[in-house]
Amino acid sequence: MTKEETVPFEKLNEIGRIYGTPTYVYRQDIIKRQCDRLTGCFSNLPVKFLYAIKANDNPFIIEEIKKAGVGFDTVSYEEVILCKEFTNNYKEIFYTENSMSDEEMTKSIHDGVTLNIGSLTRLERFFKHPDTTECCVRINPAIGDGHHAKVNTGDPESKFGIRIGLIEDAVQMSKRYNKKITGIHAHIGSGIKEPDNLIVAMRVLLELSEEFPDLEYINFGGGLPTPYTALDAPFDVEYFAELAEPVLKKDLKSRPDGFTYFFEPGRWFIAEAGYLLCEVQTIKDQVETEYIGVDTGMHHLVRPALYEAWHRIVNITHPDSAKEKRYNIAGNICESGDILGFDRLMPEASIGDILAICDAGAYGMTMASAYNRRSFPAEVMLYPNGTHKVIRPRLTAEDTVKRFVKDCGYTKAF
Repeated sequence: MTKEETVPFEKLNEIGRIYGTPTYVYRQDIIKRQCDRLTGCFSNLPVKFLYAIKANDNPFIIEEIKKAGVGFDTVSYEEVILCKEFTNNYKEIFYTENSMSDEEMTKSIHDGVTLNIGSLTRLERFFKHPDTTECCVRINPAIGDGHHAKVNTGDPESKFGIRIGLIEDAVQMSKRYNKKITGIHAHIGSGIKEPDNLIVAMRVLLELSEEFPDLEYINFGGGLPTPYTALDAPFDVEYFAELAEPVLKKDLKSRPDGFTYFFEPGRWFIAEAGYLLCEVQTIKDQVETEYIGVDTGMHHLVRPALYEAWHRIVNITHPDSAKEKRYNIAGNICESGDILGFDRLMPEASIGDILAICDAGAYGMTMASAYNRRSFPAEVMLYPNGTHKVIRPRLTAEDTVKRFVKDCGYTKAF
């Protein structure tokens, strides 16, 4: 079965007509499928998974993934606050800081979250705090991977992590302040292309772990990819587990009781579950290029503009039309770069057709903005039995502007 055949055209069309567009739709069955596949691996090992909240932070999405026993991978204090809504055990909130402020650090310490520190300057400020005892440190393993240069986080020149040459400084600092580094972490990138690349990074981190005498866990990061194009091979998570298991079993022999390994699968849980529905508003012939203009754009899905990302776009109103044309699908933002898809062969479009931008569940709504003062899309959960519910309502244009003006504290000048 091809990915095109799995698109629930009829249900998406129904949702688009009921709730209007633009609307994000998430399939609960695919979220569960992805959770089950991953949590079914490493059954005989102390392995736990953390969901990257930045991929999609809708509370209903987080709730679905939490049901699978998955913890939280956060990268801001605001995400920490959000995750506190879902657990009383704040230790399962893993907070990887990035240029964190003293205020954010102090609040995180008092919350009792697992704090992952990625620079020596912040590490010393942490150790100097009177209420601290232990933390995790993020290491730059000098191994990078990812679907785009902008998401390669393990390159030696990346802004992330403490470089390998400074690890001894971190260990000595912990001894000097009589504090413990109980965990180490590395994340080489988002959308890792090959399982073997992650295995190499794991081996590097395991070797470096010998420098840390107080370890209780290792977080290998993750960033498992999504097959956005027909040429992208799906990430074989079962094959990855097959490769990783003997590596972990060998390492576990030298670890104390209760030792834990973590992975951060990133977009894996949600990317393929999501569709961004939009409606055709204009069809424009520009000499050699024909455009379909839709009622969404880079403010709702920035990945094509930011990462040159490719998303399948299908006409769900006329999915089986024999007459096809080539289009550029343009957004409704006043930017030349607001193109959601270039040179797409698809059924000939008419004004009012609904299009579905596929595999848009991750890094869509969380990266959305109000640029051009546009309203945010609605969000809808689609369940296996065909029912659906709004999990974030759409604001009208009027309410969007009124809320903005009110938040600014502005009152009319006349």
